[in-house]
Amino acid sequence: MCCGAKKALRMLIPGVLMVGLSGCVAVETGFNSPAPSKRIDAIVDASTMEDDESLIELVKKLRSFDQAERMFAIRSLQIRTGETLGYNHSARHWQRVEAYDRWVEYLRERGIETGSIAREPEEASSEGIEESSADGENG
Repeated sequence: MCCGAKKALRMLIPGVLMVGLSGCVAVETGFNSPAPSKRIDAIVDASTMEDDESLIELVKKLRSFDQAERMFAIRSLQIRTGETLGYNHSARHWQRVEAYDRWVEYLRERGIETGSIAREPEEASSEGIEESSADGENG
């Protein structure tokens, strides 16, 4: 093998190893995972659980910026409780906030502590800003 081929092979091997090993990196799972698919897996898994903590997490996900997370969260809540409380994952921002408040009240009525979620703001959404100005609520 000539010197040029050896040099090329030495440069190629680390790249191949990195590509091959990249699939071995562990991704955090759960409701707060950086990977959207792992967050959705947690939401779906919560539909079969019976603990208060996962119920609270599902209600929190109703305020997610990600429409898919909101959709899976309300379906999981519906499976667990038989209720939607009028929540629609694709409704206007203000309608989702009203329904979210109904879910917080639902938890409170069942004696579930909601202090950690009641005041939690929704992730930034330009939709909410546009709707506020369109509804005449701005200034």
